[in-house]
Amino acid sequence: MRRNAAPEVDLSVYVKAVPLLVRNPAIVVVPVLMAVIAVLLRLVMTPYGSGVGGLTGQLASFIVILLELFGLGTACIIADDAWRHGSASFDRGWSEARRKGGDILFAALGFTLLLSVAQYAGSLIGPLAIVLGVAVIVFLIWTIPAAAVGGVPGGAAIQESIDRVRVAPLSAVVAAIVTVALAVIGVALLSVYLEALLLPLMGGSSIPPLLVSALLQGIAVGYVALVLTKTYTDAALRPRRW
Repeated sequence: MRRNAAPEVDLSVYVKAVPLLVRNPAIVVVPVLMAVIAVLLRLVMTPYGSGVGGLTGQLASFIVILLELFGLGTACIIADDAWRHGSASFDRGWSEARRKGGDILFAALGFTLLLSVAQYAGSLIGPLAIVLGVAVIVFLIWTIPAAAVGGVPGGAAIQESIDRVRVAPLSAVVAAIVTVALAVIGVALLSVYLEALLLPLMGGSSIPPLLVSALLQGIAVGYVALVLTKTYTDAALRPRRW
């Protein structure tokens, strides 16, 4: 008698990731550090809004994205350890992240460039821009986990992500929705609220609110790392459909 196949979307992953993150705060260490560095980098490199400052700001934004994706990759390595053993070692994870640092950064570079190309192309095609953007995010959603825990070179991580999305498209869509909703939209909205709340208390200084936002972003990235790592490894076990 043939057994029923396991459901493609395992929503329990999103619930189990919460206590796992609480028990393994090491997952958020590097994402928080990268977020703090990103704050300081923006403050140093974007003193002006146009001209040379504008170009410097674009360079800062590019570097920030690479740093944040490296933080995500490191978090994925530690998260994979947590899923496998229930507890994770920061030292072991950091050592592995340094060994795979080139692959993670190469994958992050490819991800960033493709996303930039999609955004530029979207500006040319008008109403279809949203569809193109969504498609790119979904198909690239497992790029960083592929480089961090998938055992593939950084240059092959994008193709690996696309292949895994073909195997488990619904799982990829749900993972992409959660990632964008939490780590992008949710953190941005909460940061705006915290800035409005804390600015009067800090004498108008924007640095404390930005550092609090960096902490929140690091926590969100840690949760996302748990989700992306588990959904990617589950998809990697499924046979290809097409």
